[in-house]
Formats: sequence, C-alpha cells, structure tokens
Amino acid sequence: MHFPSINLPISQNKALEMLAQRGFERLTVDIIALGRKLIGNSVYKRGARMYEAPDTLDCSSLTKWLYAQQGIWIPRRSIQQREHGVRVSPEEVMRGDLLFTSGHIDYYLTNSQDGVGHVGIVTGEGTVIHAANKMEGIIETQIEKFINNSPRGATRVIPVGYEVVTLKTPQNREIEISEDIRWILLQNL
Repeated sequence: MHFPSINLPISQNKALEMLAQRGFERLTVDIIALGRKLIGNSVYKRGARMYEAPDTLDCSSLTKWLYAQQGIWIPRRSIQQREHGVRVSPEEVMRGDLLFTSGHIDYYLTNSQDGVGHVGIVTGEGTVIHAANKMEGIIETQIEKFINNSPRGATRVIPVGYEVVTLKTPQNREIEISEDIRWILLQNL
C-alpha cells in the first residue's frame, strides 16, 4: 500500500498507529529473498495456476506471486506485465524491476517482432530470478545470459521513491484494495 495514494487527512505514522490498535501488523517483505528461497524448492510447470504457487510456477506466475506477497497486484501474463508499470530500458533496471525476453512462445500486441515469452525479476546484483523451464526450475541467472540477444524491455512496478507498506490483516477483516484501509481509518477518526 502507498499511503499518499489513499488521500488521508492524517499522517502515515498516525494511520499505522490506528491500524495497529485494530490488529493490523506492518510486515517487511523482501521479494528478492523470497524468490531466492524458491530456487530448488519450487517446480516449473508451463501455465501454472496461481493457486499452485509457490510450489508450482511458471515465469509470470512467479513474478505475480512475488509481488502479491508485498501486497501489490500485477497482471498474470508476461505480455500484460510488460505493459503494467513504467517502461524502462534493460540498461537501467533496478532491484525489483521485471525484465522481459523472447521465449518458447511469444505473445504480442501488434508486432510479432516485439513478442514477450519470458519474464524474470531483477535482483539489483546483476542477476535475474526466473522460472526457466522444466529441467532447471526456478534459477538465478546473470542479466546478460538471461537477455541472450532477445531483450523485450523492462518494467518498473514500484516507482523510485515510492514507499510500499505491507500489512498483515486481522482474521476478522477483509481487505481487497488499499482504499478499504482508507475507509477503516476514516470511520475511526
């Protein structure tokens, strides 16, 4: 959640204090560390369904699942993920950015030469974590090897300077979108 985007008449610290009093817990989620934990522990399956994650993943369900752990929704398919967020060049990628390449089957909007078939998440250490294939599973690869002469762009899901706050919701609450937090807070002012 990004507090400024829900337009509250109170400070973020006051909002977090009020939410803590109502059973919400602030979490620290490192999606790169989570991705690394999946290496050797998750199985690759093309077309893996989200309900199978994190045990069974394909490239785009891996990136979707990782962002979901931080409370951020991104689309399911790699071509959709490329169009989501802010496009950046592969040379300027940062930790958490999504990097796209051609793959086994490329999906495209209008230009088949610009098709996307594979996605991974940039670690910020010159590598990408991705669900490679059935033989290799979830792996971490050098960016240059990942791109392998078929770059298809990069997307920054979280803009620079954007603070994401991840909350664990109490069992008696159902939160679907960030705006739900706004209404909980406004009802208690």
